[in-house]
Amino acid sequence: MKLTTRVALRHLRSKHSFGFISFSTILSIIGLTIGIASLIIISCISRGFNDVINFKLSGIDGHLRIRSFLSEEISQFKIQEIDSIIHLLSSDVEFTAPYLEKHAIIRKGALAEGIILYGVPENALDEIFQLNQFSNTNSKFINDDGIIVGKKLAEIMNIYPNDNIIILNADKMATHQILEAKNLKVVSTFQTDFPEYDRLLAFIPLKTAQSFFGMENQATGLICNVKNPHKIEKTDIILADAVGSFPYMTTTWKERHASLLDWLNIYDVPIKLIMIFITIVGIFNIGASLWMIIIEKTTDFGILQSMGLSRGLITEIILKEGAIIGVLGSIFGIIFSLIVLLLESEYHFIRLPKDIYFMDSLPVHIAPEYFFVYPFIALIITLLFAYLPAKKAANISASEALRYE
Repeated sequence: MKLTTRVALRHLRSKHSFGFISFSTILSIIGLTIGIASLIIISCISRGFNDVINFKLSGIDGHLRIRSFLSEEISQFKIQEIDSIIHLLSSDVEFTAPYLEKHAIIRKGALAEGIILYGVPENALDEIFQLNQFSNTNSKFINDDGIIVGKKLAEIMNIYPNDNIIILNADKMATHQILEAKNLKVVSTFQTDFPEYDRLLAFIPLKTAQSFFGMENQATGLICNVKNPHKIEKTDIILADAVGSFPYMTTTWKERHASLLDWLNIYDVPIKLIMIFITIVGIFNIGASLWMIIIEKTTDFGILQSMGLSRGLITEIILKEGAIIGVLGSIFGIIFSLIVLLLESEYHFIRLPKDIYFMDSLPVHIAPEYFFVYPFIALIITLLFAYLPAKKAANISASEALRYE
């Protein structure tokens, strides 16, 4: 083992009135461990939270929609035309389907609620709206009279699978005072943990919706799912140019939820800043610990210089002491954070109120880069903080250090 390394380890393990290992060294390692572990845990939780929210929003709402400026409906001919353009010009699009969106009233017994009714092809339930991810039961219509409702709506109205319900045409009631109703059978429910979605949305077959609302061969627009929903902006530009700026307009899931996504991008900034400050405090403790070692071991440094060690080697000793503390704090921080994240990922012991956070447990995304980047940055800063004590130790005069010995 190199002499400077052996001396650095000897200083850090030297006896102290508080115990076998220097108490200040222990505090420095603990402080850095807490700081690095906090940064890793917060970053992985923040990443997991963002992933879950983005998945749910881009799933139940679809990635990209095309509809007309001029009217509420697009004819079947125009839908086929736009669909062909999409398949020709954009390799990023995975699935497209027409949809019909209408306001309706759902009724069971004496209970009634306003809903947003989607008429969609059956294969769009999984391919676009991803109901198979939000439902533990069947995500198929089974027949033309099937309807799928949100779990929150089902709880409010005491709706269960195989129940018969009635839907009313809200537009006819408002404009013509005509009561137009249809009997449907509930085939399943879905739960996104977004209260508004789970209370307002319901799905029925596209042909049933077209027939009920008197819109044969028409739809509200076309809805698409892309391969990478996080880079939807590029696909949106391609499709908007392909179908033309008029009379069609395209909207992405990010545009429809801009406020929530902006909040997601900034909510963790204050928390991360606090964790960074905790890490910096830990690094300051390392600097203070090294200063204490220099003060306590002044005589030792004088002896080393009198024995022929150069100032460069003295500087190397202190830098190595800082590096050892930094490496130990980083390793312990990585181990501690990994244990906490794995336990949370497996057992979900941290519970969340679903009506506030849109999920019932704290999500975790264990990203390897966090386990390398944060400890590496902390180690670099630790060495920078150790440089000043190292220069101080190198400038100690052997004659001054040994004058009173």
